[in-house]
Amino acid sequence: MEKYNLPKEKIEERYEQIKQHINITPMIYANKLSMISGNQVYVKLENLQKAGSFKIRGALSKMMSISKEELKKGVVAASAGNHSQGVAYASNLLNCPATIVMPETAPLAKINATKNYGVDVILHGNFFDDAQAKASEIVKETKKTLVHAFNDLDVIMGQGTLGIEILEQVKDVDYVLVPVGGGGILSGIATYIKQVNPNCKLIGVESENVPSYFEARKTGKPHTVASKLSIADGIAVKETGDITFNLLNRYVDDVVLVSEQEVAETILFLFENCKVVAEGAGAVTCAAVLFNKLNITNKKVVCLLTGGNIDVTSFINIANRALIAQHRRVILKINAPISKDHLLKITNVFAKRFVQIHRISDSQNDNKLEINREIIKVVCDINTKEELKLIVEDLEEMGYEIMDKKYIEEIIK
Repeated sequence: MEKYNLPKEKIEERYEQIKQHINITPMIYANKLSMISGNQVYVKLENLQKAGSFKIRGALSKMMSISKEELKKGVVAASAGNHSQGVAYASNLLNCPATIVMPETAPLAKINATKNYGVDVILHGNFFDDAQAKASEIVKETKKTLVHAFNDLDVIMGQGTLGIEILEQVKDVDYVLVPVGGGGILSGIATYIKQVNPNCKLIGVESENVPSYFEARKTGKPHTVASKLSIADGIAVKETGDITFNLLNRYVDDVVLVSEQEVAETILFLFENCKVVAEGAGAVTCAAVLFNKLNITNKKVVCLLTGGNIDVTSFINIANRALIAQHRRVILKINAPISKDHLLKITNVFAKRFVQIHRISDSQNDNKLEINREIIKVVCDINTKEELKLIVEDLEEMGYEIMDKKYIEEIIK
């Protein structure tokens, strides 16, 4: 395997070129995450970067490295969302035409945000790798320049500029956690930080659904995994790049996996406790800390939150899933007689306990029910288990049957 050299000085030079066009994003101390994990946890808010993610760094780095003639011809990129917006933003800045290929399954918010920059957007395939194949075809046909999402040294240098900011903002950091899919941002940051502070541990965090780098570390070379949809769509890449893997193999200490449920709960945690909106790929590093994937304490830890491009509908669905998993949102099924006042009686029980009803529905059309009976389904938001226990007791005292009692007892115990 070819060995790629990327001296830290090159990354520093590239930073000087692009920094006037990017935001120097803040680093916050995450109090609750620190308390839960027993570490000093800092979160680098690259969700506040221009175009909503770190990708502008790599896009600018690549596009500022090519000739004016090549820029005039235009560039082509493939992305599930964030890289597309980074390239689109950079193309406007540099007055360069751009064609962006995105998977048909890309979040609508990311598709529309990319189109809003005035670039040509082509939807192709279900996954990033399908879009990348189409982008490569377009490059062959048009002779335009490909701005790869990760497997390019100029792009990697741009992403590596984050390493400079991290070391300036948190002195003597012990662990830096970075999302990994194709490996562009992790290879860039790891390459820089390890040359400046070899004692710092660089950890990749990947989705269980698409563990391409996790599997590549086992085989010692890029490894193709099956494509699956993931909340962390920005890192759902089925094979790590050969250039990125070469650098990852030299500079990264470990990689850990997080589940879809853990990512969902972390998105909600960051929103409630840090007042931060994170997309799935951006939240994975904090998920690794929140769910103790590293088994460390008393360490200074930086979690890189790479982006915040999440649409409202997805956020609501993810938050709902997380609330139900944490038993803060509970589904009660109540077998009740059909009468004029039973709905009022049931809702009054919840009102008496100051419990908010999120949604209520009935099932009179269910043929399996006895005549003149229906199932009232109440989705409610509870604060404590005791509240739920008292509501169940009140309903049963009134003669109502609580269905799926095992589910409720599991929550109450």
